[in-house]
Amino acid sequence: MRLEFLPGHLLLNQGEDGTYRVTVGHQEMLRTRSEGKALKKFNEIRKQMEECFPPTEPSEADKAEAFRKMLQDSLVKHNSLGGRKKKSTARGTRTFGG
Repeated sequence: MRLEFLPGHLLLNQGEDGTYRVTVGHQEMLRTRSEGKALKKFNEIRKQMEECFPPTEPSEADKAEAFRKMLQDSLVKHNSLGGRKKKSTARGTRTFGG
């Protein structure tokens, strides 16, 4: 598991030994084996940080660029009007050994 709040450098991750660590920058705020306690602490700190780092709306240019990238990523790789293999009208059947 890994959760991040990038503006405040807040991180919750699970170590290989099964412990959960909540860190701000390089300072460890909590280390526990309980996922619930770690999530609770992460959300507490995140709410405090959201007051210091309010969300900003993207500009029109940023929105247009994101939309353009989304369209490029979602282009269909086939054309539904053509490219399919046409079935032959004369097909073999089991009855006549074709």
